[in-house]
Amino acid sequence: MQLISPGRNALEGAAAALCAVAAMAVVSALALALLGAGSVGSAWSLTMAVTAMAVGGSVSAGSEASAGSGAGGLASLFGGGSGMGPSISGAADVAPLSVTLIGAVVLWVAFSWRLRQENKRRFTAGELVVRAAGAGTAAWIALMVVGALGQGSAALPEGAMGAMGGPGGGLDAGGPFGGQDAGGPFGDLAGGGGLGDLVGGMMAPSAVTYQVNAVSAGLGAVVWAAVVLGIGCLISRRVRLPLGGALDRLRATWAPSLSAVVRTMLVLAAVVLVPLVLVGAAVGDRAGTLAGGALLLAPNALAVFLSLGAGSSWTLGMHPVQSSGSNPLAGLMGQMGGSGGMPGLGGGQQTDRTEHLRSLAAGGWPLWLVALAVTGAILLGCAYRASRTTHPAYMRPLHPYSGPLARHLGMAERFSVVTAVVLGGVAWLAGASGNFGISMFGSQMGGMQAELAGSVLQTAAFGLLVGGLAGFAGSLLHTARGARASR
Repeated sequence: MQLISPGRNALEGAAAALCAVAAMAVVSALALALLGAGSVGSAWSLTMAVTAMAVGGSVSAGSEASAGSGAGGLASLFGGGSGMGPSISGAADVAPLSVTLIGAVVLWVAFSWRLRQENKRRFTAGELVVRAAGAGTAAWIALMVVGALGQGSAALPEGAMGAMGGPGGGLDAGGPFGGQDAGGPFGDLAGGGGLGDLVGGMMAPSAVTYQVNAVSAGLGAVVWAAVVLGIGCLISRRVRLPLGGALDRLRATWAPSLSAVVRTMLVLAAVVLVPLVLVGAAVGDRAGTLAGGALLLAPNALAVFLSLGAGSSWTLGMHPVQSSGSNPLAGLMGQMGGSGGMPGLGGGQQTDRTEHLRSLAAGGWPLWLVALAVTGAILLGCAYRASRTTHPAYMRPLHPYSGPLARHLGMAERFSVVTAVVLGGVAWLAGASGNFGISMFGSQMGGMQAELAGSVLQTAAFGLLVGGLAGFAGSLLHTARGARASR
């Protein structure tokens, strides 16, 4: 059969990447529509930002109080836009894994279409490299452009500044600048409005500007495309690849375990995602908002749950940021409102909080115990599937042992490594962090940091243990079922 020209191969690879980026943008737009994000900013810019975040683009935001709003005259007095006036800054680093996974599936399906059609011959190594290079280059360029387009302004919800400190901790509640109802020492000023009204108006911009780091989005796109195409080439059963020799043996040895785990994770994500989105979209209102959040972050929650079941620890933390000690105004506010800075912005009314997710309860049972049962059943099913599809010649253990349990130990070793790599990877991807702060006179007055963090190394270590046990049990189960069927 006639070879395909390198140019055509590269263009087909690039087209696959562009289809994947388009699918990611559609999913992002749908989720934002369900969330009602169009009411706070440009739906186009927000869609581009979320799409870039799906491959690792980080988002930063900031604003300065406008001179024409609220206490604009006072803001101008304090320096306006020269860095002396009040401003908000923040950043978010989270990957909406639903968008990432849907893009990955579309990328592989479109990339491998020609490989599945050419049944009478295998692609040459050169053809495959050119095709992958076209896909990676197009993903890099497209997602850098998407990241550059992911910038704009978003309106802050009314009263957001007052709520930043939590219950009783806003700028207008309590502390030295609280209003009369809050009982602050300046509560009788300005007719009972309190200096907090003045400060709150001065420090409450109506909108923030945001932008995506296009460079990190482009680099993440290259890594994303390489990982997707590499895993696809390993686990695909219908694609004829020009591996040969040791690479063919490597694929036959490891691909069944990797295929079972990856395909199961994708199915689980779809099972969790599809019903929530359909029901939320049909019902609308608050359910629609929940559906939009699920459409973005359901796989993140699934990753946290499964890694908890493997034994990893996850923490959800909120950490106040103390105001700069070199700022005399911040020091004055700290002395009058409590130790540590502005009330509601990391001052005396806020405490550092860390919640360990494994200590939570679900239906009266510890969450980690529920997660352990679910994760164990899933991994056992994956190991059983891998044992069925692995040729006996490739189930020998990695160490020299030829006893009666050799094939079971070999299966346990390979499945444990695959489980550790997959769970460690999803634990790393599911982590999230964000921060915001308020600055004035060139110094930070206070702020807050939030993070959802899990230990990747601990997840990988427990993945080795749990995966090994599941692999051994799955191989034994397959052997027992085979013996029963033969009888």
